[in-house]
Amino acid sequence: MVVVFLFPIALAVLAAIAAIVVVQLSTLRITSAGVEIRNYPQAAKVIPLAQVARFEATPRGGNMASIRPATAVLVLVDGSRLPVRTVTSADAGKGVDALNRRVESLRDR
Repeated sequence: MVVVFLFPIALAVLAAIAAIVVVQLSTLRITSAGVEIRNYPQAAKVIPLAQVARFEATPRGGNMASIRPATAVLVLVDGSRLPVRTVTSADAGKGVDALNRRVESLRDR
């Protein structure tokens, strides 16, 4: 009886750990060549800086919103959106505002 009760809790904990690992292994790099996104386990994509409009925070929702890792969306000039699993970049800092400042500073060059 106890095992049946603990099984859903164990699944929720495993899902949370998997989400954290995937976010930690994902990378984001913003250079003058463009924005390189690697949403683990997918291969890296490079989007030229001329096609980048801005980053937007992904709204958190659902019952477990408070423990969900922060993610973002890369909005392109044509209106399409690409998911970004990490909001931290070594050359930009942490957070959507820092990522947008980095994109703008590279455009100004």
